[in-house]
Amino acid sequence: VRCCIRRRRTRTDRRAVGAFPTALHPRGPGALEAMSLKAFDVFPKTIAEFRHKTASGGAVSLVCTALIVLLTLFELSDYLSNRTEEHLFVDTSRGQHIEISLDVTFPALPCSLVHLELQDISGNHQLDMSRNISKSRLDRDGSVLMADALPMGNAKLAELAKTASTDHGRKGGDLVLQGGQNRPLVIGAGENVLLSRLLAELMPGVFNNEEAIAEMRTHLGEGCHVQGTLRANKVAGNFHFAVDPNDQRTILTVYGDRESINMSHTVRHLALGPHYPGLVNPLDGMRKIITAGSGFFQYQMKVVPTIYEYSSGISVLSNQYSFTQIFRTTAETDKLPAVYFHYELSPIMAKFTVGARSFGSFLTGLCAIVGGVFTLSGVVDAIIFRLPAQGKPPATAHAAR
Repeated sequence: VRCCIRRRRTRTDRRAVGAFPTALHPRGPGALEAMSLKAFDVFPKTIAEFRHKTASGGAVSLVCTALIVLLTLFELSDYLSNRTEEHLFVDTSRGQHIEISLDVTFPALPCSLVHLELQDISGNHQLDMSRNISKSRLDRDGSVLMADALPMGNAKLAELAKTASTDHGRKGGDLVLQGGQNRPLVIGAGENVLLSRLLAELMPGVFNNEEAIAEMRTHLGEGCHVQGTLRANKVAGNFHFAVDPNDQRTILTVYGDRESINMSHTVRHLALGPHYPGLVNPLDGMRKIITAGSGFFQYQMKVVPTIYEYSSGISVLSNQYSFTQIFRTTAETDKLPAVYFHYELSPIMAKFTVGARSFGSFLTGLCAIVGGVFTLSGVVDAIIFRLPAQGKPPATAHAAR
């Protein structure tokens, strides 16, 4: 009986195969090519009747779509924005210069005492630099004074100083300093005026320059605003603000001692090259105010040559720097109060290149986002779909019961 049933099934299958139209069994070279391509299909299709849609699958799909859209927007924003690449290499440049841009204020030091000097290890030494440097006299409240104006309260002092320089201090009176100390406006020669003038002509270094002393006293209480640019060789060196050593006798006559020379200062701006996006000058806004005594300020700067290249191809050669500071009182050093800026160049040069991502990189990231989210969402959906089935007993167990 079984043999007869098998033979009948075989005949029926053969008849059924022969009953199909020829369209389902194409022949020819086109049919062979299509069949060969089907062998490489890694996306097999399932019949619609066998697809099962669930609410959890819909929720996962919505979350997946929202996540793809969000990550795509992030990727697009990153593609449209410029990015900066950093490179470090040995600096082999030679014969270049450093453009130093400075803006410094001395609230308690007259401009006549502020001397700017520049020197480096190559032997370059520039004294009392005035080229590309401007000085503005300041009042006690920080406002700019006109050319012939005097600080508030100095009109009487100027008159006394002028009188004292004429009669060698006999009628000029005394100058009242802080702390209640009285000092003569001019150290005169007493009653021997003619002898004093003769000795001053023969030995000018022995006697004080009364005119210079009188002029300096008229500017007591003034401040000074120094602004401009310096051009230095690309070697280690320093630039500093200090009083002229040749005027030391006159200065000490006016101020009495070194502790009275107030070197309080504010560094509004100090750059060692042109500005570029992201450049930070750490000394900008540095303020040092002395309330008692005076001292010697030193700023040690480590300079890193830097090239900044824009996306258009334009390059800017500048410098970055970091600094440490040292302060010593006049009791610790034998020098007059001053403010020194020492700079030392690094042998390593930094280069910043601004550019955008390539379009190929953007497409690669986009494909990675879409493929990764779809794969991960498929895994999550499969886990959610199988969790309830694991808690139910198998169907064979119900049939056995």
